[in-house]
Amino acid sequence: MECEICGAEDAGYIILVEGAKLTVCYDCSGAGKLIRAPAPPRDTTAPARQGRLEMEVVDGYGSVIAEARKKMGLPLEVLAEKINEKHSFLERVEHERTLPDEKLAHKLEKELNIKLLQEVSSGVAVNVKDRQGAGMTLGDILEIQKRRKK
Repeated sequence: MECEICGAEDAGYIILVEGAKLTVCYDCSGAGKLIRAPAPPRDTTAPARQGRLEMEVVDGYGSVIAEARKKMGLPLEVLAEKINEKHSFLERVEHERTLPDEKLAHKLEKELNIKLLQEVSSGVAVNVKDRQGAGMTLGDILEIQKRRKK
């Protein structure tokens, strides 16, 4: 993009000058209030979530939350206030109409002393069936996963 002040080719900053938003270069970015700077270049050689485990919420998370909350004698309104969330949102989470994100799950785990997050299994390691070279099908994998859940 071209800088709207000096005409340079490397414009990536957005600034506010006298109520107008302008796309400008680094040199001209000091001429107004900085709204957005260009994103730093990404390292495409490294994996995006290097060293971080993928986590997912356990099955039946709503009942786990409700039981722990009731065991502690906490009304939902009080819990919502303690963890700085809306009562209506926590109610939807407790009734499993909304899936809590990791941040909320961590808050609930800490406040209620429960376990809501579990590590995501990276894949299914199974033996390939020998059906005249047909190999493993998607249906076979689903059957194996159903058996593991039982």
